[in-house]
Formats: sequence, C-alpha cells, structure tokens
Amino acid sequence: MEAVAAIEDEVEVLSEYEIERGKPMPGKSHAIAQSNLIFLLRTYYGTAYRALSELSLRLLDEKLVPDIALYANDASNWHVNETEMTIPPLLAIEIQSPSQSVDTMKAKAEQYFAAGVRSVWIVLPALETVAILHASAKPRFFTEGDIVDEALDIHFPVEEVFA
Repeated sequence: MEAVAAIEDEVEVLSEYEIERGKPMPGKSHAIAQSNLIFLLRTYYGTAYRALSELSLRLLDEKLVPDIALYANDASNWHVNETEMTIPPLLAIEIQSPSQSVDTMKAKAEQYFAAGVRSVWIVLPALETVAILHASAKPRFFTEGDIVDEALDIHFPVEEVFA
C-alpha cells in the first residue's frame, strides 16, 4: 500500500490549460519574456517578419504550439482566420515554464527541425539566458550583449528580453 501511495504522490495533476494546450502552465517571468520578445521582433524586424503568439502548428502530423512563431511578413487576409498552420515557421521560440525541463524543450526543438524550422530559441527566464539552436550546429548561449541569430539575420540586446 505504501508503494501505491508513493506512486500516486508522484503523478502530476495537469491544469485545464496544460490539458487543452498540451504544454506547461506559464508564469509571470514567462509572460514578460514572451511579450518583450514579440515587441522586440516587431520593433526591429516588423517589415521582414511577423511574430505570432501561441499559434497552433500541425507539422509532420504533430500538433505543436510554440510560444512564438516567426514567419516572413506577408499581407494578412483578415477574412480568413487560420486556426492551425501547416507551413513551418522560420523560427520557433520556446520559453521555459516552471515545470518544464530543458531536455523536454530540446526534444521539442528536434521536432521543429524535423519539420523544417530553421532556428529554435530556448529562453530560460530564471537564468536570463537565450539559447539559439540550429539543426547542424552546437547551441549558442546569450546572457549579455546582443542575441545573434545568423540564420535569420536577427540581433538585438539580450538585456531587453529580460527588462
């Protein structure tokens, strides 16, 4: 009986958000980093790219919901509301939630690369760090100075992400 009780204690209870979205519940730091990144991408690269928040993707028969998906900027058709994109974004940004492991986030990055995403950023709010991953290179970590993503020619101060 004690073994059963111990196993039951280890079972994680998922919130409605986590069940519906298929991802961990974000916190305040996550929300601040996400809004700052969208603002920075719009401010610095709004003519070239469009940053979309919490967009559902259907890639290689997998449902993925990056915190931010970056696409080439195009004329939006406001009369057609796509609820699930099947074209991979150029960049997927994942921001660590309190209950999310780095290994889980790295595995998700591999799914994005398999589907044709060019670049994945893993944002670690607790460490004020942005890791940039490309399929064929070692991750690059940014804690000060400019974040530099050569694949998309994006660069801006990492400090602005965590301001």
